[in-house]
Amino acid sequence: MKTTHLILSVLVGLVLLVTACSPQAVPTTAPPPTEPPAAIPVTGGTVVNLGHNDTLGSFLVDDKGMTLYLFTKDTPNTTVCYDKCATAWPPLLTTGSPVAGEGVDASLLGTTTRTDGTIQVTYNGWPLYYYEKDKAPGDVVGQDVGGVWFVISPAGEMVETTTTTVNLGKNDTLGSFLVDDKGMTLYLFTKDTPNTTVCYEKCATAWPPLLTTGNPVAGEGVDATKLGTTNRTDGTIQVTYNGWPLYYYEKDKAPGDVVGQDVGGVWYVVSADGEKVGAAIVNLGKNDTLGSFLVDDKGMTLYLFTKDTPNTTVCYDKCATAWPPLLTTGNPVAGEGVDATKLGTTNRTDGTVQVTYNGWPLYYYEKDKAPGDVVGQDVGGVWYVVSAAGDQVTTP
Repeated sequence: MKTTHLILSVLVGLVLLVTACSPQAVPTTAPPPTEPPAAIPVTGGTVVNLGHNDTLGSFLVDDKGMTLYLFTKDTPNTTVCYDKCATAWPPLLTTGSPVAGEGVDASLLGTTTRTDGTIQVTYNGWPLYYYEKDKAPGDVVGQDVGGVWFVISPAGEMVETTTTTVNLGKNDTLGSFLVDDKGMTLYLFTKDTPNTTVCYEKCATAWPPLLTTGNPVAGEGVDATKLGTTNRTDGTIQVTYNGWPLYYYEKDKAPGDVVGQDVGGVWYVVSADGEKVGAAIVNLGKNDTLGSFLVDDKGMTLYLFTKDTPNTTVCYDKCATAWPPLLTTGNPVAGEGVDATKLGTTNRTDGTVQVTYNGWPLYYYEKDKAPGDVVGQDVGGVWYVVSAAGDQVTTP
């Protein structure tokens, strides 16, 4: 028994000795969780496109059609919109050179560095922004907010929400003609066609179009039914009158200037009737009943009024509304078959100059709607078409 206990004691000792001499086991623990990798910004230039609506015309948007704005308190290529401002008006950022979509002028695109190091897109020097209350493409809730936030035209200018007013101006030579709300003269271009302009580039620099962002308004004496608009190729909206697109002239410097009148024989001030104001041309028309009679350069019939006296008109007010006078701003011109020696002029009480023939003041009739119409013939037994000889033509 003693021997057995001795052997067991020796074995236990050996075990303890081996354990004591073995290296200490190091407990293992799970590695601490790592932070998720930071988002890598997508590199590439932000795209700037054009959007459009009927009120504002064309304006800058991003590649998803969200409207972009400028802030008039900014200075060229420098933003002052931070903190709460930048929360309401988030800047349009980029990580590369911005890209111009169709209709956007790439030369006007640029960038500016914000105080936080991000790069904001600019256009014509204006830093660009979104508006937090715009929720869908095409929204323009930010337009004119506070009178300092505006959408941006393709030319890089703020698009103001304006209503263009067309008024009447007047001088002793031309009579009454269209002007804007500041009295600057408006013109038509005879190479245009109804509601379509052909004046772009250098032409539009010399003859800037009268633009609007809303329905134009007729001032006193202007026929609201003749006012309209036409869309230009750059997306801006040009005012028309009687179908004629309206323009300024760059050499007119002050209200009342009419330097553009008759330039090139194609630019003219515009009457309240929506016609060019220039030297009248008198031609001959004809029909099987009345034979030959006087007409204007468009073939519209001209009449005399037997209550007039030589070179003196008595047709004013309501009479002149029904029977508009044939006016001129220069010596009237005789077409083929018309006797130039019989052409003359008379001054009306409003300062306009009316064409006469053989001493008879000449008129249109409001109910004549097309060339060749002679609805005014023999009206009241006092209105008649005029022969080439300068006499009244009586109805057979």
